[in-house]
Amino acid sequence: MDNLNMTQEQMQKEIERMQREIQEQLEKMTPEERAQAQARAQQAIQDDAVKMQKLLDEGAKIAAGITPAATKKPKFCGNCGAPAGSGKFCEFCGSPLA
Repeated sequence: MDNLNMTQEQMQKEIERMQREIQEQLEKMTPEERAQAQARAQQAIQDDAVKMQKLLDEGAKIAAGITPAATKKPKFCGNCGAPAGSGKFCEFCGSPLA
């Protein structure tokens, strides 16, 4: 079923169907398997929370006028390896510092 074109009622029925399927899967698991699944789910939740916070932080920087590119200026030229100066181009070979 195309989730983007579902009505609210269809979406609710689909959620309930999926919940029943998950419950059936859980009932088939041993206690050890359930504990492992729960640990993996908790880790996934924590990983997602970290990713979300990074996105929020990046968004706040952009909103404040600090672009991610401006905060991550290279220390060395990617072309010749010379130390990066303060400009947008390498002082030794003229390559763009990106």
